[in-house]
Amino acid sequence: MSRGQKPDFRNAERFPLQLSVVLKTETDEYQAETRDISSGGILFFTEAAIAVGSSVQFTIRMPGETLGSEEDVLVACEGRVVRSAEQGSGRMVAVAIDEYHFQR
Repeated sequence: MSRGQKPDFRNAERFPLQLSVVLKTETDEYQAETRDISSGGILFFTEAAIAVGSSVQFTIRMPGETLGSEEDVLVACEGRVVRSAEQGSGRMVAVAIDEYHFQR
Protein backbone atom coordinates (compact mmCIF):
# COMPACT_ATOMS: atom_id res chain seq x y z
CA MET A 1 0.00 0.00 0.00
CA SER A 2 1.43 3.36 -0.97
CA ARG A 3 1.64 6.28 1.41
CA GLY A 4 -1.60 8.23 1.69
CA GLN A 5 -3.85 5.30 0.74
CA LYS A 6 -6.34 3.97 3.24
CA PRO A 7 -6.71 0.22 3.65
CA ASP A 8 -9.94 -1.29 2.31
CA PHE A 9 -11.33 -3.51 5.07
CA ARG A 10 -14.43 -4.54 3.13
CA ASN A 11 -14.39 -8.25 2.43
CA ALA A 12 -17.35 -8.57 0.02
CA GLU A 13 -16.93 -8.22 -3.72
CA ARG A 14 -18.24 -4.89 -4.99
CA PHE A 15 -19.99 -4.38 -8.30
CA PRO A 16 -19.69 -0.92 -9.90
CA LEU A 17 -23.32 -0.55 -11.03
CA GLN A 18 -25.27 2.61 -11.72
CA LEU A 19 -28.94 1.78 -11.14
CA SER A 20 -31.81 4.15 -10.35
CA VAL A 21 -33.55 3.55 -7.04
CA VAL A 22 -35.91 5.25 -4.59
CA LEU A 23 -34.67 5.42 -0.99
CA LYS A 24 -37.54 5.44 1.50
CA THR A 25 -37.04 6.75 5.03
CA GLU A 26 -39.62 6.99 7.80
CA THR A 27 -40.55 10.49 6.61
CA ASP A 28 -39.73 10.82 2.90
CA GLU A 29 -38.63 9.29 -0.40
CA TYR A 30 -35.50 10.27 -2.34
CA GLN A 31 -34.28 9.54 -5.86
CA ALA A 32 -30.81 8.02 -5.91
CA GLU A 33 -28.41 6.12 -8.15
CA THR A 34 -26.16 3.30 -7.03
CA ARG A 35 -22.40 3.64 -7.47
CA ASP A 36 -21.29 0.26 -6.14
CA ILE A 37 -23.06 -2.69 -4.60
CA SER A 38 -21.92 -5.55 -2.37
CA SER A 39 -23.72 -8.10 -0.23
CA GLY A 40 -23.11 -5.94 2.84
CA GLY A 41 -23.86 -2.45 1.58
CA ILE A 42 -24.48 0.00 -1.21
CA LEU A 43 -23.03 3.38 -2.09
CA PHE A 44 -25.58 5.82 -3.52
CA PHE A 45 -25.39 9.24 -5.15
CA THR A 46 -28.35 11.49 -4.33
CA GLU A 47 -29.17 15.18 -4.11
CA ALA A 48 -30.74 14.67 -0.67
CA ALA A 49 -29.03 14.99 2.69
CA ILE A 50 -30.06 11.82 4.51
CA ALA A 51 -28.85 11.71 8.11
CA VAL A 52 -26.38 9.09 9.28
CA GLY A 53 -28.29 6.52 11.32
CA SER A 54 -31.48 6.86 9.26
CA SER A 55 -33.27 3.62 8.41
CA VAL A 56 -33.91 3.19 4.69
CA GLN A 57 -35.78 0.76 2.47
CA PHE A 58 -35.29 0.27 -1.26
CA THR A 59 -35.74 -2.26 -4.04
CA ILE A 60 -33.06 -2.80 -6.67
CA ARG A 61 -33.46 -4.51 -10.02
CA MET A 62 -30.16 -6.37 -10.35
CA PRO A 63 -29.22 -7.10 -13.98
CA GLY A 64 -29.30 -10.83 -14.71
CA GLU A 65 -25.94 -10.77 -16.49
CA THR A 66 -24.28 -9.40 -13.35
CA LEU A 67 -25.66 -12.28 -11.28
CA GLY A 68 -25.26 -14.99 -13.92
CA SER A 69 -29.02 -15.27 -14.35
CA GLU A 70 -31.18 -15.23 -17.49
CA GLU A 71 -33.53 -12.68 -15.93
CA ASP A 72 -33.16 -9.57 -13.80
CA VAL A 73 -33.65 -10.10 -10.07
CA LEU A 74 -35.56 -7.76 -7.73
CA VAL A 75 -34.00 -7.41 -4.29
CA ALA A 76 -35.92 -5.63 -1.50
CA CYS A 77 -33.52 -4.24 1.09
CA GLU A 78 -33.64 -2.65 4.52
CA GLY A 79 -30.63 -0.90 5.97
CA ARG A 80 -29.21 2.15 7.64
CA VAL A 81 -27.11 5.10 6.54
CA VAL A 82 -23.57 4.71 7.87
CA ARG A 83 -21.84 7.54 5.99
CA SER A 84 -22.84 10.67 4.06
CA ALA A 85 -20.51 13.14 2.36
CA GLU A 86 -20.83 16.01 -0.10
CA GLN A 87 -19.85 15.10 -3.65
CA GLY A 88 -20.16 17.74 -6.37
CA SER A 89 -23.81 18.70 -6.76
CA GLY A 90 -25.07 16.04 -4.36
CA ARG A 91 -24.05 13.54 -1.72
CA MET A 92 -22.56 10.08 -1.54
CA VAL A 93 -24.57 8.02 0.94
CA ALA A 94 -23.34 4.64 2.17
CA VAL A 95 -25.97 2.21 3.42
CA ALA A 96 -25.25 -0.98 5.37
CA ILE A 97 -27.75 -3.69 4.39
CA ASP A 98 -29.34 -5.26 7.47
CA GLU A 99 -31.87 -7.44 5.66
CA TYR A 100 -32.72 -8.36 2.08
CA HIS A 101 -35.26 -10.54 0.28
CA PHE A 102 -35.41 -11.69 -3.33
CA GLN A 103 -38.74 -10.94 -5.02
CA ARG A 104 -40.29 -12.74 -7.97
